[in-house]
Amino acid sequence: MKNLVKTRIPTGYGEFTLYLYTEHGKDHLALVKSDVNGEAGVPVRVHSECLTGDVFGSRRCDCGDQLKHTLQYLGRSRCGVLLYLRQEGRGIGLRKKLEAYNLQDRGLDTVEANISLGHQPDERNYGVAALMLKDLGVRSIRLITNNPRKVDELTEYGIDVEARIPIEVGHHDDNAGYLRSKAEKLAHWLTFRERTPFHRELAFIEPLIDQLSLAHAAGESGPFVTLTYAQSIDGSIAVDAQAPFALSSRQSLTLTHFLRAHHDALLVGVNTILSDDPQLNVRYYEGEDPQPVILDSSLRTPPDSRVLKPSKKPPIIVTTGESEPAKREALLSAGAKIVVVGPGEDGSVDLNETLTKLRELGIRTLMVEGGSKIIGTFLKHHLVNYCVITITPKIIGGLKAIDDLCRSGERAPLSITDCQYHVLGSDIIAFGPVGYV
Repeated sequence: MKNLVKTRIPTGYGEFTLYLYTEHGKDHLALVKSDVNGEAGVPVRVHSECLTGDVFGSRRCDCGDQLKHTLQYLGRSRCGVLLYLRQEGRGIGLRKKLEAYNLQDRGLDTVEANISLGHQPDERNYGVAALMLKDLGVRSIRLITNNPRKVDELTEYGIDVEARIPIEVGHHDDNAGYLRSKAEKLAHWLTFRERTPFHRELAFIEPLIDQLSLAHAAGESGPFVTLTYAQSIDGSIAVDAQAPFALSSRQSLTLTHFLRAHHDALLVGVNTILSDDPQLNVRYYEGEDPQPVILDSSLRTPPDSRVLKPSKKPPIIVTTGESEPAKREALLSAGAKIVVVGPGEDGSVDLNETLTKLRELGIRTLMVEGGSKIIGTFLKHHLVNYCVITITPKIIGGLKAIDDLCRSGERAPLSITDCQYHVLGSDIIAFGPVGYV
């Protein structure tokens, strides 16, 4: 099989190349990130068309969420492929799928409805997907799926599936029965992890939790970075650099600690330690404490800081080779783990090397809380994958979170793509993946 035409497709998730293939009068698409010819271990999603879920956002299935989360994941990956196959309704077509929906509303499950209409539970074939992958020249793939049949069929068609990436996303009350039927009758790998069990009011942030789950399963090259901070309605995060101001309500603090519990590690700069002396743990949510990480190029962290008190997870302090050996010894004696990296442009720690070191230590998801220099530097170097910003109705006129991010003109402005807003108590939570304008 050969592609008929290909063209550049810039998206909010990144830039892709779109390939068009035709088989038996049906058009199939391959959305490709970078050049995958000759590449091994390429992340691949074989996605069957679902008009109701992909286009209209139907909550009867998880298809639209799988598509969106795959695009977010591929957008931050070095390379990858999304195959979009015209196999609506597990191969029975749009009209029959809608008729099956009506039968489901009368009590049949998704498998029983297809059979009642004279069809097999799943009539899809993945031979065309194998031909498309061979034409693209991939050597082996990591398949993004919960469906064992996809793995088996692609393997039978000669595709080297070296690993599977689970994609359990978009679970909610409207599709729970549908998903359970797929697990019980079609053998899909679904675990139905419990959703925000202690604080149902935080269910709105599940899109991020799904991304964290995907990042853990996918084995990415660097930690998935979530930037989260609170600001006043005028954009201030503190009165000034030396005088922090309590911006977060109790509900917002609960959200912050909920997110801490869902990340492997929590990163702050040394100025946060000096001004707030925080514990960097989870107190407002019943979850596991994250691994504290402190960026401290000259080792100003006091050995008697609260974050160094006896803990199951003593902090990782990232510094440069220029820091004083005596200070290193004092912090090591206090229980810290010291990681040495090269200096960045301004003499602070090199962030790219820091993320590499954290990855080597097993950290797959990293929450960054600040202060202002840390927030601005992570954004300036485009190291943030997701933002969660709490906006509180106070006017302070103080220290801004970000001041000169776009003044140099070296980088394109950033945007929270697919941005969502949620009212939590008196605060507004703005959240979504970070991309280019």
